Amino acid sequence: MDIKESKKTYATLRRTRSPIVAFFGLILPNSYYPVVASKEIYDGPLKQTCFPGLNCHACPTALSACPIGILQHFSAIGKFPFALVGFLGAIGIVFGRSVCGWLCPFGWIQDQTYKIKSRKFRIHPGLKYGKYVSLFVLAILLPYFVEAHWFSRICPWGTLSAGIPWVIWNPLNPADSMPVIEPDMIGWLYVLKISIMIAFLVLFVFTSRPFCRTLCPLGAIYAHFNRFSFMRLEVEGQCVDCNLCVDVCPTQIRISDDPNSPDCIRCLNCTVCKNVHVRWGAPHEYSVNEHTPNTAKS
Repeated sequence: MDIKESKKTYATLRRTRSPIVAFFGLILPNSYYPVVASKEIYDGPLKQTCFPGLNCHACPTALSACPIGILQHFSAIGKFPFALVGFLGAIGIVFGRSVCGWLCPFGWIQDQTYKIKSRKFRIHPGLKYGKYVSLFVLAILLPYFVEAHWFSRICPWGTLSAGIPWVIWNPLNPADSMPVIEPDMIGWLYVLKISIMIAFLVLFVFTSRPFCRTLCPLGAIYAHFNRFSFMRLEVEGQCVDCNLCVDVCPTQIRISDDPNSPDCIRCLNCTVCKNVHVRWGAPHEYSVNEHTPNTAKS
């Protein structure tokens, strides 16, 4: 494929990314509509598998489990999640952090909300390490020591896709004809998780992908696969400091400085620049310097 054809492909992918994420990341994995009649979440064989992106196990229509939920479960019972690590590792080695850009429903919501016209601001670079704290403290250590899924308890996506729908719907349990959600179940923890969700929804309007960049443990897992995945970004030619890549990047990366940054979600928005391309191959096939250093000045 020559450069002209590849740029047309990138343009098509950029235009179709939003509907792709909406369908494959949000609608398809949450299509268990018999819940309307059964009043119970799906608990079949698909629930023993996990979706590559965030997908709350407790969502009324969820067909699969969340990888972070599975991680917390194994941490709580003191066992190593070999299948989960192999699954996420295989995806990461091939595609890097592409799941964050192409399959994450909460990322899609952040992208859509950010389109609302408002004054925008950038996140301090140091806050990006918060997602590693979230991974090790909320998703691994706390479940291990207190046997409770603390990340799931306060996850804003879980609140939006499961916590709120169940409380609003609150059907009668067919087994005992009692409401699924008892009044005493809505306490301080529910208020806390609603507050966290509202805070992030407001942030989504003013800054790009704040949850992905500061709190998402799944993003922390996928992040460093960018360095040695088969799918990689490459910058050819000289950067002229036009900042086009920064302006279109959801995580505000200057792609010429680090084409395979752990913060890159592989959304391909930066391919709007004529010098940015996707390259496929084993990491050893690339040189140490995967891009031409910036020597030109605007």
